[in-house]
Amino acid sequence: MRIKRQYMAVILAVMLVISSLAAFVAYESVQRNRLGYIGIEVDKEVFTSEEDVTFRLVSLSRNAEFNITDRWNDDVDDDFYRGLDLVRVPDIMDAETFLDDLSSLDYLRNHNTYVPLGRAFFDHFDSQDDSLQVTWNGTVVKEYWDGNGSFLRYSPAVSGFYVIVPRNSWSADHKVSFLVNERSVFYYDSLDVGMKVTNHIEEDVTVELTLRAPPWTIDNVTCDLDLVLYYQGSIFEPAEDEDAHHYEEKSIVLNPGQDRVRTLVFNVSIPDHGYAPPGTEGLHNRYFSTLTIDVVLTTTIGTYVTGLSAIWDGGWDYQYQY
Repeated sequence: MRIKRQYMAVILAVMLVISSLAAFVAYESVQRNRLGYIGIEVDKEVFTSEEDVTFRLVSLSRNAEFNITDRWNDDVDDDFYRGLDLVRVPDIMDAETFLDDLSSLDYLRNHNTYVPLGRAFFDHFDSQDDSLQVTWNGTVVKEYWDGNGSFLRYSPAVSGFYVIVPRNSWSADHKVSFLVNERSVFYYDSLDVGMKVTNHIEEDVTVELTLRAPPWTIDNVTCDLDLVLYYQGSIFEPAEDEDAHHYEEKSIVLNPGQDRVRTLVFNVSIPDHGYAPPGTEGLHNRYFSTLTIDVVLTTTIGTYVTGLSAIWDGGWDYQYQY
């Protein structure tokens, strides 16, 4: 009888050990698969172009383990696939309520590698760190092409509100989720290039540019303006005019205390609700051509680039602004 009891005790002890090991393995598995939350918080609300923009990555999960670098695509060794993005809030949107609007969230989700934007880099960040300071040097990167293929060029950013966001594909691969809120938004005070685009339906397009030198400049800033407006029009009809429209002006004098305004009218006809395929009626299956504006400002303090891409469907729907 005692022997049976001893066997039972041994069996129970083994079962307890196995249960403990199973529980430990399950706990470790849960820990490995737990999603880590990372906040993005700017150090202040307004930065000038005289200084670097600084912000922090903050670990918000105590029980999740993660270890990330700024390379969100580990298979490609290219700056295209590195860093956090700094996306400009379109001028037509209210920066204070920008993140409350679902269409704004779509705007952020749809930004991609080839859209001009700012980019901030860091080495690594893991769950053992409380926070990590990251710096943006106030430049936007844009892709260009020549006879040898594509290349990247960095230019100083213009004034505007910016949001710091990661790429969508980063979270799925690295088991982290970045929390973007009002603390991820800041204003960058630099060379002002206000751009108001008005569509006079099926007549023309007016672009009003408002230029002002950065606030820290003392002397006047001389500027050469080069603007290209591109609009394809209907794909269902042969084009009557050139797709690209150019405007150039030399030696514009800018200072921080006064706006310089240029109102440009382009012979571009945009319908109110897109183009209908031949033989169809109604608003279904409409084709929308994209209006793209690229501006280069060559100044005595640097060469700035800015622009936008948008479609018109009863109002402007911005794809991006930089």
